[in-house]
Amino acid sequence: TGPGSYVVVALVSLVCCVVPLVRSNREMYSMYRSLNEEEEEPTGERDDRHGDGNVFHVWETVRITRPKAWYCYTRVAIEIVFLFLWPFIAMLGKKNYPVAFIFFMLSSFTFLWRYFDASAVLSELGSLSKVNSGKDGLDETEEDHKLKHRLSEIVGKVYNSRGREVWTVVFAVFGLVIAVLFLSARGNSENITPDQRALRPPILLVSDFYYPPLEGTIAYPTCKLNKGFSFPGVGSSDLADYSFLSALAYERSNVTTVVMEKWFGAPDVVIDEEEFVTQFRIDSNTQSSPVYFKLFSFPSAPGVGVMSIRGSETTYDWIVNMQLWSSSGLAQFVKWITPYGWIWNPIIPDFIRWVNFAQSPSIRNVAYYKVTTRFVNDVLAGYGGNLYDTIRITGASLGGGLAIITGAQTDAFTVAISGLGATLGRKAFYPPIDEEKLNTQTFNFIPERDFIARIGGRAPFFQNGECTAPKNNLFGCHSMWRSLCEIQYKCGTYGRPVPCRCVEQFGYPLPERNGTRSFEQACQEEEAAWNELFSL
Repeated sequence: TGPGSYVVVALVSLVCCVVPLVRSNREMYSMYRSLNEEEEEPTGERDDRHGDGNVFHVWETVRITRPKAWYCYTRVAIEIVFLFLWPFIAMLGKKNYPVAFIFFMLSSFTFLWRYFDASAVLSELGSLSKVNSGKDGLDETEEDHKLKHRLSEIVGKVYNSRGREVWTVVFAVFGLVIAVLFLSARGNSENITPDQRALRPPILLVSDFYYPPLEGTIAYPTCKLNKGFSFPGVGSSDLADYSFLSALAYERSNVTTVVMEKWFGAPDVVIDEEEFVTQFRIDSNTQSSPVYFKLFSFPSAPGVGVMSIRGSETTYDWIVNMQLWSSSGLAQFVKWITPYGWIWNPIIPDFIRWVNFAQSPSIRNVAYYKVTTRFVNDVLAGYGGNLYDTIRITGASLGGGLAIITGAQTDAFTVAISGLGATLGRKAFYPPIDEEKLNTQTFNFIPERDFIARIGGRAPFFQNGECTAPKNNLFGCHSMWRSLCEIQYKCGTYGRPVPCRCVEQFGYPLPERNGTRSFEQACQEEEAAWNELFSL
């Protein structure tokens, strides 16, 4: 790496691309220039086989006037100044040399293609605009006519290609989406704190109902996690507990205190260490980063904490999603539509690394995982008075993807819910991720038809889950609460309460009853208590 690599790439590009292009266009120009040269012959020597007929050629557009030479040169100069020199100098002024280099190379190819390409030359020299048959002193042979007609058809298909129109629309729509995201991100500021955001839907939990382990089918083998993935404290609902804490990363601290007491059955079983996290953000000067996460401690298991990272909530979060995983998603898409695309699996991580190389410093500056990884490393190194010697990480959606990256970079065991993968892009992160750590220390619960959770590639430890969302709901399976309900329904609740939304919103069967209330009545009473507690 360094300046030498740029010089090597430039020389290789020049030899392999520019030189053959110029040579072929020059030969093409010389070959077909003679086709339009007018040669006068005596009228009596014309070939009678042409007869008195005329050949006409009709284009889709009609040129009424031909631009003056000064207009053409002025237009080219304006394009060069405003579409090349201005952005190129701006990139150099910002010291964004990698992108400036790539912009220069692509602009050079575009200039040659636009003004010296064979199709551009033939559109002028190989057209049928001057085809005559035995008229005005011209003697067009039948072979000349065939050549010009063939060239005219080729050039017409080049300029009016259906594929060119389709890809132009695709890139235009993609650019429009990015522009809308950036504009909305300015209004939906990344600096808004959780307490300033609008309240989320109420978390209604009923403790006098339960789901027994589902009979007549095989429960998920990962309902009970072991070894490094086991949930701190006592219980048998490891996967459900991680799923529940991943959802709490979106909530305010006053909400988490209430719902955790109801979920775990008693107060102070799990504590939201908001003050600890806030102080770290101040001491590390990372409070301006939009990433948000919580740390949960367990009085019954001193020294153990669970970090829960919030997923996509703001427009800025979605922009970060695109920055971190767009190259992985594009590589996967190309692999899926290409026959035998799996043969490229060994080199895709290297390809993604090189794609991200030009903008890697800029991406690292806004990457959420830099803050979360630093937090885990500093806490395990003794920040705050050596309170923690073990950190486990969880998160959903973007939070799950960040949890996977953070866990692999810090040797922390991770349980993600619908998390984006890091297998394909592992070499593009900083520092790069060891594939073995991804394969041994990260676990991902992925519902069926959850396309977002499949971006980035899956590590070996994952659990496919069923999804009750309608098949015409494209993103219905990408839901942390639906995943929690699926886990509870298949694995059993094991003393944890049942969320009302499992039945009311996601269509799961009514749970078993422990008391005298109906499920509907219990949820109505919980909603009334929630509204009174939070003054809604």
